[in-house]
Amino acid sequence: MTPPIDPRRSGTARHLRRLLSVVLAVVLTSTLTTLVRSAPAHAAAGNLILNGTFDNGSTAPWWTRLASTSTTVNSGQLRIRTSSTVGKPVWEDLVGHFEFGVTAGQPYRLVFDASADVGRDVRVSVSRVDTPFTSAFDQSVALTSAMRRFTFDFTSPFGDPKAVLLFHFGDHAASTIRLDNISLTPLAIDPATDPILYWNGILLGAFKGMDLPPTELSRHAAILHAAMQDAAVSVTGVGNPYRVRVPVSYPGTMDDVVAPSLHAAIDKAAYDVLTTLYPSRSGVFAGAYGTAVTRRPSGVNSAEVARGETVGAAAAAANLQARANDGSSTPGGYALDGVDGSWRPTDGKPAVSPNWGRVTPFALTAGDQFRPGLPAGASDYADLLATDEYREQVEEVRTLGGRTSSVRTTEQTQIAFFWANDLPVTYRPPGQLFAHTRIVSEQRKLGILANARLFGLVALALADAAIAAWDAKYLTKIDLWRPETAIGNGWQPLSQDEAGVSFSPAFPAYISGHATFAGAWAAVMKAFFGTNAIAFDATTDDPHARGVVRRMTGFDEAAWENALSRIYLGVHYRFDAEAGMATGNSVGAYVFATRLRP
Repeated sequence: MTPPIDPRRSGTARHLRRLLSVVLAVVLTSTLTTLVRSAPAHAAAGNLILNGTFDNGSTAPWWTRLASTSTTVNSGQLRIRTSSTVGKPVWEDLVGHFEFGVTAGQPYRLVFDASADVGRDVRVSVSRVDTPFTSAFDQSVALTSAMRRFTFDFTSPFGDPKAVLLFHFGDHAASTIRLDNISLTPLAIDPATDPILYWNGILLGAFKGMDLPPTELSRHAAILHAAMQDAAVSVTGVGNPYRVRVPVSYPGTMDDVVAPSLHAAIDKAAYDVLTTLYPSRSGVFAGAYGTAVTRRPSGVNSAEVARGETVGAAAAAANLQARANDGSSTPGGYALDGVDGSWRPTDGKPAVSPNWGRVTPFALTAGDQFRPGLPAGASDYADLLATDEYREQVEEVRTLGGRTSSVRTTEQTQIAFFWANDLPVTYRPPGQLFAHTRIVSEQRKLGILANARLFGLVALALADAAIAAWDAKYLTKIDLWRPETAIGNGWQPLSQDEAGVSFSPAFPAYISGHATFAGAWAAVMKAFFGTNAIAFDATTDDPHARGVVRRMTGFDEAAWENALSRIYLGVHYRFDAEAGMATGNSVGAYVFATRLRP
């Protein structure tokens, strides 16, 4: 089949391209119509191929390109007798099947039995029926006199309602080929073969291997998933990219029209982003890339891989370059306000990410776009500390969040640790929300393209939620102290490290980062699925609750439980949770409305 030909190329090439187009058009408009109408057999359930077993004795709807190539049905097999085409293109002599469609990102399985009276190769392709005749599958098989079964899996890199299955017999001496049991069937979605889910898992593994704050981790996740989304969109043409739609070009030769491999493009984008962000773990990612290669469909050929990697590399480079000067590495310490009500270290550790509110957002116009009002509607520290609301909320966290609390229930203690994930050995709060996204994705049986978009939206929303939350924490008139400082007198929060030592996160309390992440996540999930009412079993990575599974009735329930868990853990007040949820909801809704539109 023929790709778009550069007009500067030879007149012979252009002539051949026009010739093949005419032949295919004639087949579609005349011969095929007659054959399909007369075909007594239909495709089996799920099989896109009509009369692939030839048990009815008919050759319809199979067609031949050359008049010198004959097809008959003999003993329930399609017998193809070809004339000599030595020295001519492999696509010169074709037997094919039209009238089926393929869907971008959908996995398929092609199965056929084949033999030949002489040892020879046969090229098999699933292609567009019209220009540019791109092939979604393109493999050569070696035939012998023994009938053998060939099975290939592939994921279509494009969608086309008029696809064609072709057996190419050109550039060979005269021979007789037999075909039987030909089927092309869509495969069920298998999360184990989804590259988006795979690389998200690799990312969460990296999270657990580094002692980085959720601000940086959420930024890294957004770059990774934006690059994978851009790679997927560039290959398939489905949806909208975040940063770049990489042009897909072909060599312009008559025999080479394979499309980029979707898997290879996503794998390369992910690998390049991760090795750039975490150079010290490049060996780990090299191993992960090797595993990714083994997970690709069996029908992917080397040319498809090379073109996919080119697309993926460009998508990664564009997204990394866009974030090169986003303010995330801006140095600078934090000057304590030094008054009652203001944050100060509780364990000697310096303020974490004090400038993060100034980082360039991924979707928001600025970090303060959805900045909440000050806690309890106060105007300054003194005003806040004088309010009944503040005193009531301090008392609530003192009662429920203390390490030795006798009021906190067993379930509230479980909830506190379940959502914590503050320790370096965990995948941190963004990682838990990605894990829950995966749980729902697998439950709803999403494919590669849906996952690329969903995880991309979640990642962008979490990254901007961090920027919005840290803007409120550090860049407003109140950088609120933690309950541990407010309560004093030896009171300790339930929050504790692996050794059992109590601690509070090293940044201001208002607003809650967990709650902001949770609100943004819930907003994206509700908008993507069109409902809040999707129940799922939530999991955790916190060492104090590892193995615990909590049944959620919907995204809002999960988000609110996440937000309120910080009170039970003794590290946040109720207005931290409520303002965080509201801010996160606004961030998530904005990201969904403005980015990665279908």
